[in-house]
Amino acid sequence: MKKLVLKTIFSVLIYSLIVLWSSISFAQTKKTIAVFSPGDKSNVFWKEMIDFSKSVADKLEMNVLVYYGDDDADIMAKNMESAAKQATKPNGFIFPSMTGQGDRYIKIAEKHAIPSIFVNIGLDKNISLSSTRSFNSFCLGQVTPDDENAGYELAKTLIQTAKSAGKKSITILAITAQDNDVNAALRVKGMEKALKEFPDVILSRIANTDWSKVQTVEALELEKDLKKITIVWAASDDMALTASSFFKSKGLSQGKDVFIGGIDWTNQALLAIKSGELTTSVGGHFADMGWAMILFYDYFNGKDFAGENTIFKSAMKPLIAKNVNIFLSADTKDRWNDVNFRSFSKVLNPSLKEYRFDLVVLLRMAK
Repeated sequence: MKKLVLKTIFSVLIYSLIVLWSSISFAQTKKTIAVFSPGDKSNVFWKEMIDFSKSVADKLEMNVLVYYGDDDADIMAKNMESAAKQATKPNGFIFPSMTGQGDRYIKIAEKHAIPSIFVNIGLDKNISLSSTRSFNSFCLGQVTPDDENAGYELAKTLIQTAKSAGKKSITILAITAQDNDVNAALRVKGMEKALKEFPDVILSRIANTDWSKVQTVEALELEKDLKKITIVWAASDDMALTASSFFKSKGLSQGKDVFIGGIDWTNQALLAIKSGELTTSVGGHFADMGWAMILFYDYFNGKDFAGENTIFKSAMKPLIAKNVNIFLSADTKDRWNDVNFRSFSKVLNPSLKEYRFDLVVLLRMAK
């Protein structure tokens, strides 16, 4: 009897050690990705992007480290150096090319042999590349928004809405970033493409800013006659919301006197669409960092996404009052809990021929 008890205890101990060893072994294989936000912790757009990426990483059993650049390209670079010099350095980097610093950032990744994926803003000087890896082997790929189409969709939606409201003479004020900002330049290009389809619409001017509320207000104050402006096309939701408040302070009504829209799908902007303070927002690229997580997962698990592509463009869609609830219908805090992000992985779904980074599919899952 005593021998049987000892044997049972021994078996339990051996089993416990096996379970413990398995847990340690699994933890050691769990990949850690460092993500670098160009903004600070209060930046709404980057917060939503990071939160989404964490939801994806959690479902794929990956770790996420977050670094904030505080709107300073040099701080971004220092953060990368700091992350790379940790005792256990990250397995991968995800970052945007802040203010044209893509070449600089990928060289830091190369120096420390850390595979990287650009998100939101890609390789500025190498847009025509068919593969990011022909530029740098540590630049595994990039997931960036289709900014030109976003600018086009924004302009088209605003013009059609103004026309439907009975506006015969339409004049646009465009507010964007500086000319050297690749994303903003592409968005403006898309707007100009839309204007060719509506030759009766007048472009008053393109105001360049640093994306801030202060410079947005300064651009609006330069307008001598606000009543002549029918549409404010803004390259970001923050600038659109600032414009909406500005026109309201001058006694002009959004949705009646003027039609205002932006890009980003920030929660604040979508709530403003619902209340009538904005006409539209074009977005969906909040998911780009999450898509990059899926690419990393497959890459680390033996399925290199380069077999399909290294350059991925995320589609962006306009939301207006009648369809904004598609995105606002779920509780923001728990929005992604029920989404099976594992279904987007080729490793976990061998039958997938192409990555389905589809916004419509994602929103349906979120419901």
